[in-house]
Amino acid sequence: MAGFLEQVEPRTLRPMLIAVVLLFVTVQVMYLLWPQIKRFNVTHRNYELLERVISSSEDLQQKLASTEADVQSLEHRLHGDMAGLPVRQMESYIIGRLQKVSWATNVELVSVKPGAGKRVQIFQESLFDVQLNARYLDFFAWLQNIDRELGFIVIKKYTIEPKGSMLFDPSLKITLTMVSYRVVNE
Repeated sequence: MAGFLEQVEPRTLRPMLIAVVLLFVTVQVMYLLWPQIKRFNVTHRNYELLERVISSSEDLQQKLASTEADVQSLEHRLHGDMAGLPVRQMESYIIGRLQKVSWATNVELVSVKPGAGKRVQIFQESLFDVQLNARYLDFFAWLQNIDRELGFIVIKKYTIEPKGSMLFDPSLKITLTMVSYRVVNE
């Protein structure tokens, strides 16, 4: 090595030393510093992501509470207050609500006969044959209140006949078949 240094001119030795130093610095940067920089960038991005998640978690709690309230509202709208009732209790509950709504709307509830319906896909029908005496506007109010009180009830069949000969707002004899659907748990 000493012989090589004596043969090399001082003008070419300086660029060779600079090239060796640059090569050494480049190797140091490539293998020691660059992986650390990459790891720092990944860690910094993860930190920023966690900061955003933490700042939005308060909003997330509000959104979850709002969504849960919406689900409960829709479930009440679909099933009314009878979502978890057994079949026998559901019948008495519906009959009680029909009577309550009838009193509130000046409708005479003549009779209610619960019956078993058929199974439709995953639902079991519960039929209620209902007879009413009412004026038209009272009956209309009765239907609206039933929708609010009982949730999703379907009127499968109906007949409306006038009672008497009065032409303006006669008393009506109304016969309905109402159906409530429940999910069958197998």
